[in-house]
Amino acid sequence: MGEVVASRRTLAKRQRVALATTLAVFTLTPVVWTILGGSRPAIAAAEGKKENSLPKTALAAGSDQNTGPSQTAGEAISEVLRHPILKNADVSVMAVDLDRGRTIYAYEADRLLNPASVVKLFTGTAALQILRPEYRFKSTAWITKKLDVDGTLAGDLIIQGGGDPTLVSERLWLWVTEMHHLGLRRVEGDLVIDESFFDGKRVGPGYEEENTDFAYMAPTGALSINFNALGVYVRPAEAAGQLAKVSIEPQIPFFEVDAKVQTKSKAGRYLLIGSYPRADGRQEVKARGWIGKNESMKVIWRKIDNPPIYAGETLKDLLRRRGIEVTGKVRVGKVPKSAISFHTFVSRRLSEVLDDLNKYSNNFVAEMIVKTIGAETMEGPGSWKTGTESIRRFLKREVGIQPDTYVLRNGSGLNDTNRFSAAQIVRLLDYIYRTREIAYELIPSLGVAGASGTVRKRMTSDLVHHKVRVKTGTLTGVTALSGYVMSRDREVIAFTVVANGLKVSSRRASAVIDRIAEALSGLPLEGGPTTLSKPLVRGKP
Repeated sequence: MGEVVASRRTLAKRQRVALATTLAVFTLTPVVWTILGGSRPAIAAAEGKKENSLPKTALAAGSDQNTGPSQTAGEAISEVLRHPILKNADVSVMAVDLDRGRTIYAYEADRLLNPASVVKLFTGTAALQILRPEYRFKSTAWITKKLDVDGTLAGDLIIQGGGDPTLVSERLWLWVTEMHHLGLRRVEGDLVIDESFFDGKRVGPGYEEENTDFAYMAPTGALSINFNALGVYVRPAEAAGQLAKVSIEPQIPFFEVDAKVQTKSKAGRYLLIGSYPRADGRQEVKARGWIGKNESMKVIWRKIDNPPIYAGETLKDLLRRRGIEVTGKVRVGKVPKSAISFHTFVSRRLSEVLDDLNKYSNNFVAEMIVKTIGAETMEGPGSWKTGTESIRRFLKREVGIQPDTYVLRNGSGLNDTNRFSAAQIVRLLDYIYRTREIAYELIPSLGVAGASGTVRKRMTSDLVHHKVRVKTGTLTGVTALSGYVMSRDREVIAFTVVANGLKVSSRRASAVIDRIAEALSGLPLEGGPTTLSKPLVRGKP
């Protein structure tokens, strides 16, 4: 475990050095140009990247500036919007040159549509401005009596959650280790979980539209562990006809596992994994189906339904492993006024948490942040009502987006809940770009075309590879793409495309809208009939 701690510290040091290097270069060059990384034609060629994927007419004359392409970016975007996949969809598009404040392209830019996970841009930006980049989530351990000379607590150990969305078993182990070094050896009482930092609602508006146990639907809790999900690991037995090996992580008494997965001689797998709440507050995991005997191990993630007991049972197990016995049970309660503060465990900086939010589009992290905003800015426990109200006030005050011109009900963008226009999203991107303390933190958290996040396997052509940072949005019938692209003349373009009512898979739809980023990156911005000149008026609705 000491080696693990050391490696984590080394990684953290490397991250700090990388950030400092980025900021040093940042001050010498245009903001997003530095973060986007500029052009890498030699590297892209060496890595064997794909050929340009714009319509052939767009690049008939090549992409060299001396010869000049046969199309402008505006003409190419119009051609993309006529694609059969988008032809009958509801689409809102806007692209703006941020340095000059001019609109490059707009189509139904003020139309309110469902942007799916692009909503996380609003959540993350508001969090950075309201809570500040250096904000850290705090989880505090309280004791009802002082430890005796042997390290025994003749009372309850109370854990007060502070909305930390990043507590995982490894970090919880560090906390337990620190409590051990503070002298705790035995708890002759209960392990009490205080959730009063949040209200009692587990899932946000829109979550009721979907009945599934997939991990992206995980509930919230002021004290949460492992993103309120569990991993189910399935590996084949040595011979066909035998039951496959099914295990879970974490391995705690909170779970009751019922596994009957067959090993078969044929290739492939067919697995049905379910996670269900039990009447006693625990969780039942069922595994059915089959897996080929030559298949590799498969891990499936599922949500849990009782965050405080899940977190408490995980913590109790880790305390036991560290030599700290808890004789009582895990229960939910509140910190009494007479309690003594024992130890506070803090999270990474909020700016670092944004990687989980944006690169990996983590719904759980988004909703935890919204409720934390509510708890820190309004009276009473954090809720979706107070959190989204604070975000609305921020958007009106700082960004110039009026509260009655959009719909914001949750922080993740899940399901048919939120409504924004491309123009409003681009206005937010403009605010991020010109607010340096926000830009430093949020833009690096976006996915890099062909390299990281949800676009690591998208936009791999030379036109956009490493030149685009974006947030994606995907739901059934919905796809969205929003972020920054570096033009061929090194102009920073903020763009957003949102498409609703799609009748094809998200993969096929995404491949089409990615061409808009390619057009903005690889083609001239001037001269096309669809190039507009209406400027972006900053700070006004």
